[in-house]
Amino acid sequence: MNADRDLTDRLAATLAEAGQALPYAPAGTVAGVRRRFVRRRRLRAVAAAVAALLALTVSSIALRPMAAPTATPGGHLRMWALTDVERNPGLRGCLDDAGVPVELTTFGNDTYQQLMAAPGAPGQRPDVFENWGGADLGRQAHAGTVADLTGVAGDAADLFLPGVMAGGQVGGRQYGLPVTGTQPIVLFYDKRLFAEAHLSPPRTYAELLSAVDTFRARKVTPIALAGAARWPALMYLMYLTDRLGGPQVFADIAAGRPGAWRHPAVREAARLTQQLVRRGAFGEPGDALNLETGAATGMLTRGEAAMQLMGSWEYGAQAADDPAFAATGLGWTPFPSVAGGAGDPADLVGVPANYLSVDAGSPYRAEAAQFVARTVTSDAFLDGLLAAGEVPAVRDLEPRLAGHPHAEFARFVHRLAVAAPSFTLAWDQALPRPVASVLLDRTRQLFQLTITPDEFVAAMAATA
Repeated sequence: MNADRDLTDRLAATLAEAGQALPYAPAGTVAGVRRRFVRRRRLRAVAAAVAALLALTVSSIALRPMAAPTATPGGHLRMWALTDVERNPGLRGCLDDAGVPVELTTFGNDTYQQLMAAPGAPGQRPDVFENWGGADLGRQAHAGTVADLTGVAGDAADLFLPGVMAGGQVGGRQYGLPVTGTQPIVLFYDKRLFAEAHLSPPRTYAELLSAVDTFRARKVTPIALAGAARWPALMYLMYLTDRLGGPQVFADIAAGRPGAWRHPAVREAARLTQQLVRRGAFGEPGDALNLETGAATGMLTRGEAAMQLMGSWEYGAQAADDPAFAATGLGWTPFPSVAGGAGDPADLVGVPANYLSVDAGSPYRAEAAQFVARTVTSDAFLDGLLAAGEVPAVRDLEPRLAGHPHAEFARFVHRLAVAAPSFTLAWDQALPRPVASVLLDRTRQLFQLTITPDEFVAAMAATA
């Protein structure tokens, strides 16, 4: 087992060195794209993951060299996470003060999805790993491959919002603790473009359509869509379904209840997404899915697009790329309501948080569990999330915001999370991987206008 760990460590180090040897990739390239939108997911086999690492290694892995092991017999804690954790300036201090040697390896989103999709042999899995909760965490909990953290979660349970803690639970037991801020999907917009068009941010779907028409007439792309990755397009289907039918529609789908995909709200949401495409909301209909992910952020920053529907992490990306625009030109608002819909406009869809979990087979399981609990509840770590533009999912956020440059956005997101009657995990995370894969493919076809809403519903119903 130690030989396997050493081999894995050497492979990670080799790939990291290769990434450092390559020239820096300018913004807009695939590598730049990965750094900006590392939150999300797509799945492959581990062999494909290694190939992806070799092909796209620029900035996708950052390996933290560690001192010789002292607290763990003959080894150290290995932690795998998404690249964005490195934006948290408090994380390094937590690693240094962990009390055990911790080796952090970070990955771009797609590569990480591929690695985590593979089961991994004993000794090849990380001791601590980041995840999104949902179906994957449930699968691992039922298989006994992830450790039960209920015994060390006491302080976290008192600190974090109950709904966010629930995202790391399976069967009432805690298998993950929040490692990111809360991440609802919200509608970002360019304040200057809206002011010039004499528009207010849309509160209803009808107002959204009107804004689309206005910006089209002004030769501005109404909504930047990072559609090449598929999951940004899914955001519209998720929110429209919720606004039309309420959160129980997807709850039934996630539970595998017969006929759940055939709920009228799903078909109508599919129809409305195609209405947006045909209306030119994302540019010319044929171009709706051609944008690379990072280009969408740039379109908003440069005034080339008026709006972008994205997770709250977009604020941190904007603040890092163009602090002046983030401070004065960037606006945000909840997803609009739909007239006659049964859903509560205060409902949220997105990612309550990402989580840190511990491998049940780790030889350092107890040390890893204590490390996770201490890290995510420390003031340095939580304040570091704020410094990175994230919103810690704590019950009492206000004392941390005094004089903080991101306070306005943090209050907005925190109030949404506290007030939300429902916070639905993004569908492609909440559903089992095979179903999520079909969902993303069919969503792409919806936006390409190559299938009808009825065909979409039929295809998804066949996965039940």
